[in-house]
Amino acid sequence: MSQLYDLLTKAKQEDNIAMLKIINRFEPKIKKSLYQTSIQNREDLKQELIVKFIEVVQTFELNVQSTEEMK
Repeated sequence: MSQLYDLLTKAKQEDNIAMLKIINRFEPKIKKSLYQTSIQNREDLKQELIVKFIEVVQTFELNVQSTEEMK
């Protein structure tokens, strides 16, 4: 399985280290999205985005089908 899938599985089981690794992996995208906002609001928005990101990871459905099932 992929490393991201494994991290997602662990994060859904409340593994904080796995969640931090996922956040770190997506942090460049989070920062890039913050460039569209004013400098004064970036830190607050970053925190809000990370909280939302954690919520999304916790509710994300992990459905992986094997190649046999896809045929």
